[in-house]
Amino acid sequence: TVPRQSGKTALVLAWELHRALAWGSPQAIAYTAQTGFDARRKLMDDQVPALQNSTLAPSIRRIYTANGNESIIFRNGSRIQVLPSTPTAGHGKTLSLAVIDEAFADYEGIREAALLPAMATKRDGQILIVSTAGTSESMFLRRKVDAGRQAIKDGLINGVAYFEWSADPDDDPFDPETWAKCMPALGQTIDASTIDHALATMTLTDFRRSYLNTWTNQDDRL
Repeated sequence: TVPRQSGKTALVLAWELHRALAWGSPQAIAYTAQTGFDARRKLMDDQVPALQNSTLAPSIRRIYTANGNESIIFRNGSRIQVLPSTPTAGHGKTLSLAVIDEAFADYEGIREAALLPAMATKRDGQILIVSTAGTSESMFLRRKVDAGRQAIKDGLINGVAYFEWSADPDDDPFDPETWAKCMPALGQTIDASTIDHALATMTLTDFRRSYLNTWTNQDDRL
């Protein structure tokens, strides 16, 4: 979990490409977002141009852009494909890596329930859940965050890897030191002036969730 605009897209794409090109065998990778439309837009508008403009462009065999069939096919047989956010999305498929992006939008674990069984026969299968903090309605992500934090406390080193960049709820949101400790993009792709502007224009609750990656409650939003 990371604040918004902190390099999530680049991280996910790098993870997908490592899986597709460096795993030693053809890999089936599924990318999902809060809706099928959002997933298609993210793949076609963000990931594909970044890949085409990189040194890995020659590894592409073909890019399918037809609605419902958006995918990147690599010369080694690996594939990155978009799947809809539905209970039947993974049925009939065998996946090596599944990405659940913007997990805060999920009230229940519909996407995980659809994708995880598709990796049952893959001993090295992975499911990557990525998101900014959610609200009281983000029950699926809340369970994952609680489980991840507990795994850290228990010293768990198998099965789960958890990474979180966030401020503490009691940290001063107006203090630049608070920004520095939880915003990976600060000073890289986001300037301090951008944060100042966000503080001046957004509600404090929305600022905390978007830029400090801290959770909000329904009563806070009201």
